[in-house]
Order: sequence, then structure tokens, then C-alpha cells
Amino acid sequence: MVASSRRRGRPTELAPDLLTSLPAHLLDCILTRLDLRDTVRTSALSRAWRRRWEALPYLPLSFVDKRGTAPVAVDHVLVRYPGHISDFSFVLGAHSVTRIADWLIALSNRGVKSINLQYSSSSSFNLHSSVFLCTQLVYLELHQCRIPPLPVGFTGFPVLEELKLYCAGFRENGASHLEAILGASPLLNFLKLYALGMRGDRSNKWVIGGPNLRSLAITCVSDYGWRITDLPCLDEVSIDLGNYESSGGFEGFIARFAQVRKLILHTRELPPLTNGNLMKTLPSTFNNLKSLKLWTHFGGRPAILSTFCLLTNAPNLEELEIKIDRAEVDEGGANNEYQNTQLTDTFCANLQVVKIDGIGWLRNEMRFIELVLSKAIVLLTMHLRLDRIGSMSNEDALCELMTYRRASPHAQVFFSGKEPLNFTRLSIPCISF
Repeated sequence: MVASSRRRGRPTELAPDLLTSLPAHLLDCILTRLDLRDTVRTSALSRAWRRRWEALPYLPLSFVDKRGTAPVAVDHVLVRYPGHISDFSFVLGAHSVTRIADWLIALSNRGVKSINLQYSSSSSFNLHSSVFLCTQLVYLELHQCRIPPLPVGFTGFPVLEELKLYCAGFRENGASHLEAILGASPLLNFLKLYALGMRGDRSNKWVIGGPNLRSLAITCVSDYGWRITDLPCLDEVSIDLGNYESSGGFEGFIARFAQVRKLILHTRELPPLTNGNLMKTLPSTFNNLKSLKLWTHFGGRPAILSTFCLLTNAPNLEELEIKIDRAEVDEGGANNEYQNTQLTDTFCANLQVVKIDGIGWLRNEMRFIELVLSKAIVLLTMHLRLDRIGSMSNEDALCELMTYRRASPHAQVFFSGKEPLNFTRLSIPCISF
């Protein structure tokens, strides 16, 4: 009984706080890796933890996966937390878009290094010029915004490495503004421009350049008068221009990327100023090109010419992937190109992997497959994936593929045949002819 009363009379001993025994830098590392909400909720653990999160050397504010977050959540953190904000991502709505100007000013004072702003509406929002105060940015991604003119005395983004603009609009002389941003970002190594909107005279030429630019992706309906300058470090390029309008010719434009190792090119839409022929010849050889991905079709001579032109000018190509966007009837007219390429010994000489998706088993497609198999002397695998509708049955296509001569003794061909409910994968073994 005495022992029982003693137990009741003694204060309960608290379990030791094992976390606080860790070195401060490990605690900081743990807290900064938590979700922001969980980081703030640690203040309820004990008196010692009440303001622990506010003492972190830096804090990420990532809300891009939490659509509908109330802007007051950002306001509360910015008021209570005095340290550096490492990155800020947010999906703006009707209420939060009015707070972006104040947020950007606060973020610039906290040395923010990464900003990702998206917009939940189908329209665009007006980006505040205070974004240009964030001079310590390493990463900047903007969606559906109208970019303001550059402020007087703009010094650029001296440490910016990645810039992504999606559906961004520029006002008058916007092309020159974007050129100025690129020119004032000497460390930029990744640039993505998607569906830009430019006001003003498109005949004014402006430069896309950068001494350290390694990856460039452009998806736009027009070239907006840009000019590609020397890009000594460029390694990967993705180009999708719905209507190329430069008087210099598409061949000259593509030739500016002759040094790249990886190229993704959409050629399904034919530019109006090429007289129906996207590319016949190229002024440069793509000696460094190892990987090529084409979005094209074999429905007519212009597209076929473009494909042959690229392949004959890429002697060291190892990987080829083709996405067929249009499986229509053959227009024919490319017989000479197939015959001439058949006589070229270097065509696809180093090709090892081929992937073709969206096949309709059209005659020009089959001829291209046959040509590659007969010329690629080191080919290892060819993967063929059918379109929804084929011009022949899977069985007939398989029988024809079995008759094609293969220059490589190690070449294997696989194709995915579309059945009503599922895919059937068939493997064609290596056969000597």
C-alpha cells in the first residue's frame, strides 16, 4: 500500500527526448526533408520544439502537389520564419494570385533559389516584376503568366541554371526582353520554351544563346524570328515548330544543332516555306548524334525525304525512335529515295536499337523497316508497336517480316500486336538468310 502511494505521489518521469540528443545539423536535415505541414507540427512535441522549425537555416515551401492551398498558409510561414527559403512552388488560384507580388518580394529577401509558379485557371495571370529581384535563383519555372517588362537596371540572374516557360506571354518587344534574360544568365544550362506568345514585329531577329547551355527544348507554333547562335556546350535538343516561318530555311535552322548528341524532332507538320519538302539536304553532318527521336509519318514523300536526310547525315547514330503520328494511306512517290539509300553503305551503319511506335503496316512503313534491317550491320533489337488500325493482320505482317534480310546476325525483332482486349507480344528469332 505504501509502495502504491509512493508510486502515486511521485511525478511521472518523462521519456528522454532522443531526437534533441542528435547533432543540430542532423536535426536540421531531418526537418527540412519533412513535408512543410509536418515540419511546423513538430512545435507541438514539447516546449523545446515549440520554435525549433523557425531556427532552421533554410526551409522549402512546396505546395505544387497541394492544389487549393489557402494563401494564408504561405503568409503565416513567411511571417514566422525569418530564415532562407530554398525553393517555392505554388499553384495559384483566384485568391492567391493577388498575393504573388508580396510573396516574391519576401522570397527575394530570403535568398530563394528555386521558384515554380503554376496557375489553376485556363487564362493567364500578370506576373509581378519583383520576380527580377530574385537574383539568387538557380531554377525558374513559370506557367500561364504574362511576363512584365524588364525593370530599369536589371542585372540578370547570375546563377540561374534552368529556365522553363510554359504558355508564357510577352508584351511589346518581348522577344528582346527574353533575349536579355538569356544573355544575363551566363550559367544557364537548361532552357525550355513551350507555347510562347510574343507581341510585336516577328521580322526582328533575336538570339537564343548561352555559353553553358546543354539542353534546349522548343515547342511553339512559330519561330518568332529567333536566331540560334553558337552553343558550344549544347548536347540535347528537342524541337517542335508547327509552322516554321524563317526565310533561312528549316535545313539551316536544324543545322545549327549539328554538334548535339541527342535530338528529338517533330516533323509531322510541313513548314509552308519549304515547298512541301521539309528537308532534302543538310549543310552539316551530325557526327556526334547518338540518339534520334522523330515524330513523323511515312504517308508521303516530304516526310520520308526528311527522315532519310537525317539518317544519312548521322553516321554514328546508335538509337533511333520513331513515333508515327499519322497512319494514313501511302501517297507513294519515294521510290527513288528507297533505291538510292539501298546503295549507300554507311546508312544506319552504327545503329543498334530501333523503336517504331504507331505502325499501320503501310507499304512505305514496311519498306523502311526492310531497308533498316538490310543496312544496319550492328543492329541488336528492333521494337515495333502497332497502331489501332493496321492495313494488314498481325499474322500477315509477321510472315512478311520473317522474309526480310538482316545485315546483323544478332538482330532481333519484336512487335506488339493489338488485339481487341490486350496486346500480344511476338518475338521474331534471329534467322540467317
